[in-house]
Amino acid sequence: MHNAPPVVYPVGRFFGGIGCWVVLVLMGALGLLCWQFFSHAEGVRLGGAWMLWLVSSGWALWLAPQEASDRGHLAWSDGLWHWRDENKQEWAVHLNPLVDFGQSLWVSYRAINDARWMGGRPQFACVHQASMPLSWHGFRCAVYSRPSETGQLPERHPTARKI
Repeated sequence: MHNAPPVVYPVGRFFGGIGCWVVLVLMGALGLLCWQFFSHAEGVRLGGAWMLWLVSSGWALWLAPQEASDRGHLAWSDGLWHWRDENKQEWAVHLNPLVDFGQSLWVSYRAINDARWMGGRPQFACVHQASMPLSWHGFRCAVYSRPSETGQLPERHPTARKI
């Protein structure tokens, strides 16, 4: 669909993010405990496995806040996606749907021509139909629409502007 309606959709921090992290860490610990119990592992292998678990869990905890999106809005208009932050600053972004659950979508987005925005890293957000039920269909249509010019910004769309 090329003619998705203009839509502005609120995006906030994923409220379940820390809970998901805790569940994954506990599942990893449970897996290690089961391996330890059933294989009767000892010594260096066991210590190494727990050290790897500890380092990877700590690293994930350190990285998690950097990967979650700030509060703002994803806006689709004129065949392009834009990110609007709480300060009314706007950047053209390229949006990719990652997982579609029907009533929620996990998406990633990255600035098209501005590596300074968010350190050039992609941002991730989980958007839900419950946030704006009347705009959900238009948002989904826009997510699966093709950008207007294969990722190139038209002259009338600066990369960052005040609105």
